[in-house]
This record gives sequence, structure tokens and C-alpha cells, in this order.
Amino acid sequence: MRLDGKKLKLIILLYMYIPIALFLFGYTKWYFALPTMLILTWAFICFIKDDLGYIKSSVLQDKEYDPDEFMTKDYISDSVVIHPAVLAIACLTIIFICIIIGIGGVFPQAGDWEKHNAVLRDLIRSPWPVYYDRYDKSMLTYYLGHYLVPAVIGKLFNSFDVGNIVMAVWCVLGLILAYLMLIRLTEADSVWKQILGVYMMLFFCGALCLVQLVLKLIYAERMYSVGSYHWVLVDGIMLQYRSNLVMLRWVIPQVIVPWLATMMLIEKIKKVEYYVLILLPSLLFGSFSFAALAAVAIITVLIQLLKRDITITKVLALTNILPGISLGSILFFYFLGNIQVDKPISSAFRLEIYDATHIWVYVVFCVFMFGIYSACVWPENKNNPVYYANLAVLLVLPWFRMGLCNDVVMSGSIPSLYILMIMVFALLIKDDNSTSLGIRKGVALTILVLGMIYPICEISDNIKYNSQGTDIASGYPTMKWFTKRGDPNTSEDLMYNYYTYDMDGKIFYEYIARTKL
Repeated sequence: MRLDGKKLKLIILLYMYIPIALFLFGYTKWYFALPTMLILTWAFICFIKDDLGYIKSSVLQDKEYDPDEFMTKDYISDSVVIHPAVLAIACLTIIFICIIIGIGGVFPQAGDWEKHNAVLRDLIRSPWPVYYDRYDKSMLTYYLGHYLVPAVIGKLFNSFDVGNIVMAVWCVLGLILAYLMLIRLTEADSVWKQILGVYMMLFFCGALCLVQLVLKLIYAERMYSVGSYHWVLVDGIMLQYRSNLVMLRWVIPQVIVPWLATMMLIEKIKKVEYYVLILLPSLLFGSFSFAALAAVAIITVLIQLLKRDITITKVLALTNILPGISLGSILFFYFLGNIQVDKPISSAFRLEIYDATHIWVYVVFCVFMFGIYSACVWPENKNNPVYYANLAVLLVLPWFRMGLCNDVVMSGSIPSLYILMIMVFALLIKDDNSTSLGIRKGVALTILVLGMIYPICEISDNIKYNSQGTDIASGYPTMKWFTKRGDPNTSEDLMYNYYTYDMDGKIFYEYIARTKL
């Protein structure tokens, strides 16, 4: 089966934008929703027509590229063929992993699924926008994009169970699309490369176990997270660049669309006039991942402008400006309601300062979580602006802190680690027998194998939990129970990060929301 880039990109755009359409018509007044959808449809059509015309002109010119031009090509060919048996293996692997990490609720679900399931229940059972008035009056303000298709179908059948099944199918579909796009981007053209691709996508990680061991040697008992599958914890400093599998298990609503948007950006890296259309939907799926991906895009644009690869006219194209003004403003004011709420210091945004005593936490974390990988892939990406933009984001993120578990670092790293994964995968499948390449492949593979230890342990633990009859994620029937600010029995994360309180005067509630409380 030949991978048809036109059809694949169309399906990915629909996957990204169907939830946006549901949000607009379900959460906003019609005179905001309709013009915004018309603008998005127009930009969508421009993108498709431009893509078709560009492909035809590139094929007619019979362009050929050196492998080292990865991620800087004007055009990615549709020459990759994936055998139906390989596709079946990839799909079955994705389905198996989704089931075993708890998606669909067959196996025990991670703790964050208590919130995921509660949000889905409320979206199914309540009118939109979802309001709460049991304690402090509030509106549900969260990354709703991943929940909306399952919620709508759950509403039609008046059943959370149906919505839960659809959520699992929606996750699997998104991951299959991500896998196919990964194969297309890297032009993985053999059976072993394509099978490796699905395992890279699911298990990629930095060598967290090595970070923990080195920091234990430096800080002794002050380093107290050896064996943690997620974190580095030293003297209260908390850092986490999670493995792909751990992110899928815990925060999958924030993962799939940012991954897809990342790959669409890479494919269209020189078509800067469509950056906003490609990136903006991911804001409804995770503000931190969107912010980090937007930073990569902005730095990439600046580099391309300095090199005169693009013009400012392209950057300021209507296909960027109009979606940004319409959908961008609506989503901005929607999340602003939550941002404007007074929050305790534990949930506030602040800097993580590394003094002379703790600078080694930052250095060791950076070296083994992404630095060695970045060095290995540099020769193939030395002319790639995305490489430098992505490296800058990965270096800067650990200097920020927000949330009880420092979610700004974890969520912000989602697109950047995926970009790095693509580069590492492209390195590993590169056909070249040079000694230098062999050494770099060996080093990258060593870090990859060490990084896979914790994701495999996480799967093993979940199998054990299942054999013990554990059901972790059944605790929260609704999010309304946590809308009482100041409740000593409720975590500050639950009280402050999911709601807009004090709604009177908030722009989204007053002027944009489809209905008021």
C-alpha cells in the first residue's frame, strides 16, 4: 500500500479540526462559531489546493534529494510503500499497548484518568458549556479537544460507556495516523524500518535511569527519586521529560494532536503561511505543548527570515492572520478565564533557579535526556532550523516551574521530544556504512535502550495491577466536587486548574459563551 500524502494530511487535518468545530458550536454563540468556521474552512481549502499544486509541480520537476536534507526538503515524495502485513502489525501493536496501559478501561488506568473520566462524564451528561454551582460557581475550563468527539457520541446514546469506547477508538485512530505520518516523514522504506518506527513512537525516551544514578552519586540522600519512572527530584527541584509511553498512559489528551501538528509543521516547514492553521488546534489539547511548539515555530521562522529562505509577506499571509484572530482569540479568552483566577504559589508560574549547588541537576538532566541524542543527529540536521529551535526549547524548559508536578516542563516537552525522536529514528534507519555513522547509531541506540527500561517497567506494573484486580481510575464521578476553593481535603491542582471562577466580567463568559449559568 502506497502512502498517499494528500489523503493522509487531509485525514489528519480533519482529526485535528472536527473537535474544534464541536467546541465552537457547542461552547460559543453562533455568531462567533459560524464566521470562525467559515474562515477555517477557507484556510483549509487554501492549504489543500496549495498542497495539490505544489506536489504536481515538484513531481513534474522530478526532484531528488540527498538524505542529509531531512526536514529541509521542499517536498516529501509519496514513494513509500507499507506492506499490509506491516500495517497490520503496527495497528495491532498500537491497539495492544493502548489496552494494556488502560485506555478503554480494560486494564487499570493511571491516576490522571480519574480526571479524564470525570471530564468525559460531565461533557456527556451536562449542557455545554459545562457549569458547576454546587460550591463555588464556575465553568469547566480545560483542554477539552480530545474529549469532544467521544462526548458527542456518548450524548447521542446517553451513555458514558459508549463515550469511553469511542475515546479508546479515537486514541487508536490518532496513533495510527501519527505512525503513518512518521513513516512518511522519514521515508522508512523497508519492513524492518517500518516495524522499528512503531516501537520508537511508543517507547522513545531519554535515559532517565542514568540521570537518576548520576545525580544519586552527586547528591546522595538529597536525590530521592531513584526508581521513579517519571521524575528527577533533588532538594525540591522536580524535572520530568517523560517517555512517550508514560505520556500516553497518563496524559494522552495532551499528546496525539500535538504530535500530529508537530509532524505537519515539519512536512510544511517552508510553507510558513500555514503555520497558524497547522498549530492552532493543539491549543485546545494542551496549552503548554502548544506554547512550546509555537516557540519552535517562531524561532524556525526567525532563522528562515535571517537566511532569506522565506519572506515576511508569507509570514503575514491571511491564512495565518485570519485563523489567528478568529479561533485564536476565542481560545485565548476561554483559557484566560482560568489564568485570571487567583491561585496559590504551588499552582503559579515561576522560575526554577539553579544555583552553584544545583546546577548539576540541570546539566546531567539535559545531557542524558536529550543532549546525547542531539549530538548524535547534528550532522544530518546542521542546516535544519527546526533542530536549533527545538534544542533551544529543550534547554529552556527546565528553568520553568508550574503545578504540583511541574507540568509545564512535562507537557511543554511533548512536541520537542517528538521532534527529537523523529531525528533519532531517521538516524537509525539511514543507509550508510561509514564508521562515524555507525558510532553515532550505537551511542543513540544505547541511550534508547536505557530509556526504554522505565516504560517497560510501567507496562509490567500495570499487568501486575490487573492481575491483582486493581482499578485505579474509578474515583471521581464528576468534576463538580472540587469546585470549593480552600477545601483542605482537595488538592490545589484539582481546585484551581480546571475551572473559571468569579465568571462575571470574564470576556468568554460574558460575551462568547453559548449560554450563561
